Amino acid sequence: MSSPPGTGGEPEIVTGSREQLFHLLAEASEIEHSLMCSYLYAAFSLKSHDTEGLSAAESKAVARWRKAIMGVAIEEMGHLMLVANLTVAIGGRPHFARPNFPVAPGYFPAGVVVRLSGFSAATLDHFIFLERPLGVERDDPACYEAPDAARDQHGAGLMPSAQDYTTIGHLYEAIRQNLSGLVRKLGEQDLFLGGRSTQVDKAVAGLDGVAAIDDIAGAYAAIDLIVEQGEGSPADREESHYRSFLAVRDEFTTLLSANPGFEPAWPVADNPVLRHPPEPQGKVHIDAPEAAAMLDFACASYGLLLRVLGQMFGRTGSDIAGDQKTLMSVAFELMHALGAAASELATLPASTATPQIHAGMSFTMLRGVEPLLADVEAVLLREQLSLLGEARLASHFTAGLRDAAAALRLASDPRR
Repeated sequence: MSSPPGTGGEPEIVTGSREQLFHLLAEASEIEHSLMCSYLYAAFSLKSHDTEGLSAAESKAVARWRKAIMGVAIEEMGHLMLVANLTVAIGGRPHFARPNFPVAPGYFPAGVVVRLSGFSAATLDHFIFLERPLGVERDDPACYEAPDAARDQHGAGLMPSAQDYTTIGHLYEAIRQNLSGLVRKLGEQDLFLGGRSTQVDKAVAGLDGVAAIDDIAGAYAAIDLIVEQGEGSPADREESHYRSFLAVRDEFTTLLSANPGFEPAWPVADNPVLRHPPEPQGKVHIDAPEAAAMLDFACASYGLLLRVLGQMFGRTGSDIAGDQKTLMSVAFELMHALGAAASELATLPASTATPQIHAGMSFTMLRGVEPLLADVEAVLLREQLSLLGEARLASHFTAGLRDAAAALRLASDPRR
């Protein structure tokens, strides 16, 4: 079944089975994951506070902008964890896969263009467009326009149907309506089968608002938090992602008016890629030796980070919370290494052919990030951590990973 169209010309909402809800949650995971990477890329492209050529006022502003954008990205990670909890709560596994950048037109609805671009006025305007509140009319910058890719929606069937949407808030409204429909059909007890202990909460993740879910009230609270923090909130609160990006944009405009030569970011590539692409249009292959080695390390760290996050959900055993905290400590080490490498990449030439363009973190995905088998997970995680720790890079990139490999112990670990 489907509901009437929403406000602001939003498409009708398709409701159906538990499989339909899994389908929508997987798309929400990919959206949150992709936005997080896009925001991180812009933040990592900003120059450090002591970069030559920035005035004292400009340097302080750039530091504020980096902190603000990183803060939004961290909240997006919290959203990703909440969607994972909701997926586990109804009996599924978290979905941490996503398409590589740039995302092909039509994979998401046309209004959701996701690619990697450095900090600029156009990039900020695009972020503001993506995070606009439900019902707010705002145009995407011309350089982000994509071919019309409205989805052909169908009524409920055995196979899940795509949900079209023009704002991300409407996608979450579709998730809300599917939840309420399934509660009416199945009852709360039969819908929420996953259990709280198999999820991740604030005590483990260290992220505000991340909570385990085992009923419809908890599910609605998670959706409300995600929407109110930025994705199409009708309330348009001052702390929203939308307002955060507007504030950065306004301050950037002011400083640029005072100094038209102000360049707060390195000239990083749009859509950098790790491997030579079969379709190179719109992408920059990072092939300068120093940058290529750093990107290889950063992407491998990112891939392992996704595996570690996946291992935190759906756990069984004698010390679930202890294992989750151990895995989260490994995840933090990987985040630290990834962030250091990504910031370094922005200062390096991308290619010997185009040294004026700088490199950047491509967030290249592994082919699969499914959970590892529980009885060998510690062995496999240590193995990959050790490989990263042995990378021929400066020790401030690798030392923490070597320490994490040596310290990693889980309840199922044969070496415990």
